[in-house]
Amino acid sequence: MDAQSLDDVDEVIRFGGPMPVFIRWILTGVGLFACVMVVLELGRGLWPLSVLSLFFGFIIAGGLSVGLAFVVFGALSPDELWEIRPGCFTLTVTRGRHRLQRHFTPDDFEDLTVVRDDSGDGPDTWHLLARVRLDSPNLILPQQEPVFAGLRWLELFSAPLKGPHARPVFHDRLRSPALTTEAAAQKALACFLSESKRLQ
Repeated sequence: MDAQSLDDVDEVIRFGGPMPVFIRWILTGVGLFACVMVVLELGRGLWPLSVLSLFFGFIIAGGLSVGLAFVVFGALSPDELWEIRPGCFTLTVTRGRHRLQRHFTPDDFEDLTVVRDDSGDGPDTWHLLARVRLDSPNLILPQQEPVFAGLRWLELFSAPLKGPHARPVFHDRLRSPALTTEAAAQKALACFLSESKRLQ
């Protein structure tokens, strides 16, 4: 963490937020384009039926699953906003007219830490990773929340061979949107854990 004093952690730290509409349109358009092109270009290989039909069928199914995943992600993925104040973390998840909001305190978590993600092709990012206590009243039950309905389709298209499977009864792990520096992630964590200046 940098040398910045914790005296200014009274500020509200926000990260995440709504996905820009033009990005949603781009993702949806790219997905639709991929679906149409894979069928147009490879669909002729399905007929007349032969040994190669199965080969082309697998390729088309894979292309459709990727394209439809883009469409579902662009159209149905929820927006996530994290707001951190001393002693209070507010998670707001929205999708269309559906909205979920939870107000967490440090007592709601089994653990909360900063983790680095180096799995992408770009620069490393940092995230807050939290595990909600199973006896917390703020535990998220995805089957009861309409805001998560679109994720079931996204999971199906991202792993089509697994097929539909039961959603977990509870959602006890929270991973924040990406932060570009470890110092920013540590500052957010310090703000949340600052008990002396908890906002009401």
